[in-house]
Amino acid sequence: MAMRTLLLAAMMFPATVLAQAEGGVGYPTVAAALEALKARNDVSISAQGGWTIVEEKGASTIWSFTPADHAAHPAVVRRQLVQENGGVNMKMTALCQASKAACDKLMEEFQAMNARMAESLSPKWQASSEQKERVEALSRKYFSLKQGGQYQEAYAMLSAAQQQQMSFARWSLLAQDFNARAGQPISLDIKKVTWYHNPPQAAPGTYAAVDFSGAHANTSLYCGYIVLSEQADGSFLIMREEQNVIDKETASKLKPGETDAIRLQFKCK
Repeated sequence: MAMRTLLLAAMMFPATVLAQAEGGVGYPTVAAALEALKARNDVSISAQGGWTIVEEKGASTIWSFTPADHAAHPAVVRRQLVQENGGVNMKMTALCQASKAACDKLMEEFQAMNARMAESLSPKWQASSEQKERVEALSRKYFSLKQGGQYQEAYAMLSAAQQQQMSFARWSLLAQDFNARAGQPISLDIKKVTWYHNPPQAAPGTYAAVDFSGAHANTSLYCGYIVLSEQADGSFLIMREEQNVIDKETASKLKPGETDAIRLQFKCK
């Protein structure tokens, strides 16, 4: 039983774009900018959500070209990370050949997301002691409820979006199957909690990623993580869960060192 399950499969951080200020990009048209960049051998080009993204790694610069169906198309946003006054700032220039209203809206969206990025990079924000205690207590409660077969109570700790993606019937079936195959729980340790405040590629808010590792009667390896998001009232709900398992029977058939390699692959703490 070598398993890697995503009980809550919504990706937490989808691709997005960032911006700060308006200006020119050094080319007369968006098409000219794209063609010039394509001719260079010191850039990498990729597609992300319909956007064409050109990265100048040496210059810490990213060019974001709008998809053909975007309201502000054709447009390009050039962003560069620079170190100034002892800090890191995002400098942005843009060229938009659509209507003024569409271009203004595009810039407003970029500016808002860039502000969130700046805040997330700031070393000033730290989780409070109350937030830390609440997340650890809720995490332990969630695992205890699942291990104890109190599935309805554990399911109630999931965010509304996750409950919409996975019904209670499906979620509880997976939890029951895991408990039956893993056997009696022996231990569960919270290894690390990583905090994110207004991350640039997610909805504004505070998130906690909780890495855990544990043991059951029938498991040789059991680890994973849950991600919690803070609600308006200060409570936290679970928005993602991943668990990785190797049972003892499977582990007994592995060659020396393979279990450790799998542990590294699963990024078990």
